[in-house]
Amino acid sequence: MRKVTLQTVADVVGVSRMTVSNAFSRPDQLSTELRARILAAAAELGYVGPDPAARGLARGAVGAVGLLTQSLRHTFSDEISTRFLGAIARELAPTGLALTLLPTPEPADAAPAWDVAVDAAIVYSCLPGSPAIELLRRRRVPLVHVDQPPDDDAPGVNVDDRAGARAAAQHLLDLGHRRIGIVTVGLGEDPGVETRSADELLAATAAHAPHQRLLGWLDALDAAGVRPVVARQADNYVDTDAGAHALLGAVTRTAQTPTARTPTSQTPATQ
Repeated sequence: MRKVTLQTVADVVGVSRMTVSNAFSRPDQLSTELRARILAAAAELGYVGPDPAARGLARGAVGAVGLLTQSLRHTFSDEISTRFLGAIARELAPTGLALTLLPTPEPADAAPAWDVAVDAAIVYSCLPGSPAIELLRRRRVPLVHVDQPPDDDAPGVNVDDRAGARAAAQHLLDLGHRRIGIVTVGLGEDPGVETRSADELLAATAAHAPHQRLLGWLDALDAAGVRPVVARQADNYVDTDAGAHALLGAVTRTAQTPTARTPTSQTPATQ
């Protein structure tokens, strides 16, 4: 059986290949009656439309915005991340653009950022120096950074995590708390609880937003001469209720049981 192509449909209807292509991708270029004739002929012939990859090459756009994340597991389990994802989807819906998720797996040369077609990408809460970010730059994909360190080569959207954390810590101090616990993640090889210096905390926290929050908390606590108790978990993200309860329980079992605690993750914050 002969393969049905764009030209096949054009010959049957008696129009040009471009007209058939417009019936699928630019319907506003045709009358309603002509488009209906073309689509009816295509359906009868079993033709579903131009190849998306070829159409993308011809138009110079694929109709998709990428979202580069450090962890898909975190993106779909963390409340703030899921809300962020939903907000992007709502903004894209009226435009007809698709949202393509781009996780950052290892090895770097196997990352979707290397070969998945997108017109632009949002870099969301990835570790600084992520090879996937550099891959997108080398492909000349326009980028917008969210919860990332400032970058002269791309616009960014950040909240002032440091000022917010400083205000939160100061509020606890103003209430009279002096035994304060910080619940955080990714600070060591093994789960556990320990008191660490400010330098150790900051050196072990690579992600931008948690790093800024630690700076803010320590701004206030250091000024008050308070050395916090730190609960840490090796996993980069605490994204389950069980993990959050384990961390919070560990804090309260320390010799200097905190009277207040500050989290770096949304899940512990809601427990």
